[in-house]
Amino acid sequence: MDMTNPNDLQRSAADPSVSAWVAASAGSGKTKVLSDRVLNLLLSGTPPEKILCLTFTRTAAAQMANRIADRLAKWATHSDEELAKELADLTNKEPTPKILSKARQLFARLLDTPGGLKVTTLHGFAQSLLKRFPIEAGVSPQFEVIDEREARDLIEQAQDSVLSRPEFEAALAEIVLATTEDGFSDALKEMTASLPRLKSLQIKYSTTEALKRAYEATLGLPENVTAEALIHEFCAAIPEQEIKAAIDILVQSSKVTDQKTAEKLSSFIILPNDEKSTLIWDYLSAFLTQSGTIRKSLATKESSNVLPILMPEAERAEMLAKQIQSEQVMRISLALMKIGMAMMEKYTALKAARSVMDYDDLISATRNLLEKSGASAWVLYKLDGGIDHILVDEAQDTSPAQWGIIRALVEEFFSGQTARTIHRTLFAVGDKKQSIFSFQGADPEEFEKMRSFFKEKVLQAGKRWNDVPMYISFRSVPAVIDSVNFVLRHPPAVEGVLSEDEDATHISWRKNQAGLVEIWPPEKPQEDDTEKTYIKPVERVFSQTPSARLARKIAERISLMIQNERLESENRPIRAGDILILVRRRNSFIEDLSRELKTRSIPVSGVDRLKIATHIAVMDLMVLGDFLLLPEDDLALATVLRSPLCGISAEDLSDEDIKRAQKQDVELNGISEQDLFILAHNRGKQSLFERLRTYEDSPKTPLGKAYLFLKDLLSRVDNMRPYELYSYVLGTLGRQKEIITRLGVQALDALDEFMSLTLKYDSVYAPSLQNFLKWVRHNDIEIKRDPEQSSFDAVRIMTVHAAKGLQAPVVFLPDTRQRRFFPPKYLWTDECDVPFWSPKKDYRDEHVSKGLETVKDKDRREYNRLLYVALTRAADRLYICGWDTKQGGAEGNWYDLVRDSMTAAEEIKTPLFDQPILRWTSTQGTDVTPKTEIKTEKTTPPLPVWAITPP
Repeated sequence: MDMTNPNDLQRSAADPSVSAWVAASAGSGKTKVLSDRVLNLLLSGTPPEKILCLTFTRTAAAQMANRIADRLAKWATHSDEELAKELADLTNKEPTPKILSKARQLFARLLDTPGGLKVTTLHGFAQSLLKRFPIEAGVSPQFEVIDEREARDLIEQAQDSVLSRPEFEAALAEIVLATTEDGFSDALKEMTASLPRLKSLQIKYSTTEALKRAYEATLGLPENVTAEALIHEFCAAIPEQEIKAAIDILVQSSKVTDQKTAEKLSSFIILPNDEKSTLIWDYLSAFLTQSGTIRKSLATKESSNVLPILMPEAERAEMLAKQIQSEQVMRISLALMKIGMAMMEKYTALKAARSVMDYDDLISATRNLLEKSGASAWVLYKLDGGIDHILVDEAQDTSPAQWGIIRALVEEFFSGQTARTIHRTLFAVGDKKQSIFSFQGADPEEFEKMRSFFKEKVLQAGKRWNDVPMYISFRSVPAVIDSVNFVLRHPPAVEGVLSEDEDATHISWRKNQAGLVEIWPPEKPQEDDTEKTYIKPVERVFSQTPSARLARKIAERISLMIQNERLESENRPIRAGDILILVRRRNSFIEDLSRELKTRSIPVSGVDRLKIATHIAVMDLMVLGDFLLLPEDDLALATVLRSPLCGISAEDLSDEDIKRAQKQDVELNGISEQDLFILAHNRGKQSLFERLRTYEDSPKTPLGKAYLFLKDLLSRVDNMRPYELYSYVLGTLGRQKEIITRLGVQALDALDEFMSLTLKYDSVYAPSLQNFLKWVRHNDIEIKRDPEQSSFDAVRIMTVHAAKGLQAPVVFLPDTRQRRFFPPKYLWTDECDVPFWSPKKDYRDEHVSKGLETVKDKDRREYNRLLYVALTRAADRLYICGWDTKQGGAEGNWYDLVRDSMTAAEEIKTPLFDQPILRWTSTQGTDVTPKTEIKTEKTTPPLPVWAITPP
């Protein structure tokens, strides 16, 4: 087999007769392999209902189902020559007339299959399984699935209920002494992210006493320990005679430090026993530093003969300090856990009362159904007759709990006699280098464990197994692939990405196509980087910060690119839609960049996620609601009058916007700043609306039209639900047209989501405009934009996480110099059976510190994997840039990792920068020889370590 021929690699992966595990690097055709394997299964006679495809997102599932249906539809209408050629490419053999006839019938068979092809997310599959076996799973047959927003509402109800109960006063008292109100709120939010694990902990330790014993065992503390008991025990064991002897020696020393130590010891020793506990820290300070470690020098050389006395006591003091700190961690953690478990119980009760389940419930209930319930054998027997082939997409992002479901299903495939004797396979495709969703439970190590587990099962059953590496990129040109290879050979950049001694050389299939990688010099802080404390409302201010200057240069480069340059691979001018800008975090840089792009008339889609209550169009609609609830609110009315809801003033639009508005037949007679000033000035004690009422007799003026608009709404607001009210404003009164003219088509996303929220609110809660507005503002709701942005040609700005699976001809990575680790306050590592709460540094013992180091190490490894994902989004051009703070760039940042790896890049001078940039345009001696083989095995060896990895 030719290892540099991608067709051979893909055909091996798509072979329906062999179970396969595919390590697919970025851009290597993962989606094509998945669809090819499904098509091969259908051609081999597998009924569509016997195939289960599990994808990571609903969008991916829809795309996969549509791709397969489109291919089958074309097969039904192709000529014999076209169909024969396509089937030969798919199967690598000439199709017989029988195969041609079967291929033409597959589309009709797919349409006739009840429910169609099973292409779904794991959560979707779990939901369908629970609906099919509700009694066996112990769930309500009529259960509904709630989304994250609804789950958050129920969690907040559970919190409010628990915190109002008197039995938690003592726990709250402990918490109040340890943190602020915001800190406690953040701790509860962090806790809710691990509710399934919290539920398991409650089952394991059903009482507070049992949980406390678990903490004591984990922290190495005596049973029923308290800080007072530890101190009392320590004081009782102080060797007073030896300490007094040491004091006698120290007081005779000529050194001040020795005399101070003697003073501390003597003032403590002479205390009555019942008073020593209160001053124990003064005594301990003679032996320990502020951090709780033994002092480097307990005495000077002049008094070194006291060290045999002081050192054992110093070790006891250090142990006491550690135990007290651990007891403090246990006490505060138990207080939070007591509230957390009660909150979890209430949350579970609220869900049961409403017959709803959240996404975590779906996974845990399904796993319990398949693994532990008394009916598991019956359920698996019934499923045994319904699924023959399982395909898992994005396997590196599957959490251990989700793997439990897949494992339960697949074990039946290869364990003894099944309900039917028929060929059955497992197919999984993923790339541990792209595992970046640890916050959702993904673990790259689990990807490898599952590969070894399933391989052993398949081989022990005497079946065939393929390990298929796919390392040939169809996405990126050689210049971009070279940069990826350089980074993957740079030791600091590969930790967490590759295994030790693993070769991951990528090969570009796009030979002889132009492309480039540029590394720009980082923007440095300047002396005049100051922000104005106050600006006028109509003043336009350009930020003078390193990030703002970088945003300006990126916008200028994009402007020149769109005006003057061509995309060589497609032989056409570069468009705004060809450009993707990836950031690590959503911050002020995005606002600066969006403004700079719009200033140059470059369309920009905005960020990939948007907090709905912060979008200007939604804010206008909500402040309209505020005015309708309280017409005396002058500020709300002034805001409404200047919004597009009351028309558009020509002074608010550019010449290009005015021309577009005129083409759309939008009347430009809105209320200007001058109109608002005239309305508000010298009105005495009149409210703004009372003053506006005087324009009722001037219905053709902007203010007169605004009054009639608001008067109409005031007459209707008491009799309309929120959805009806805003539908009337945007639809019947046509205000959506004015909003789009003023803010652009990007506002449609926010308007559509806002209307969906009104409809959802009306269907769940009592119709109340005031409560609806409070609900929207309180829930901090986010919307996700379509990452493909296929509806219009615009520059896309999104996070690297959101861009996973996407690509673009031109990619900018501007946010590469910052790297900050935010230590979690609520800590639950794999090594610890119980969680710890550390609201501040005072509550960190050695166990918490060790756990934080583990989390920090995992964060650094994921940071490196995130860089791999970011680099491989680029098809033709890749631009690496960044800005520094006053402290410079963070250690181990992306910029340094890439620049240090690309030592052979050429220095180029450009007008945008005072310093030369680095540019790489072609392969220069890069070794691209693959070192991996595809292995097909049909033996039963002992469980091996996976040595087959993509080069």
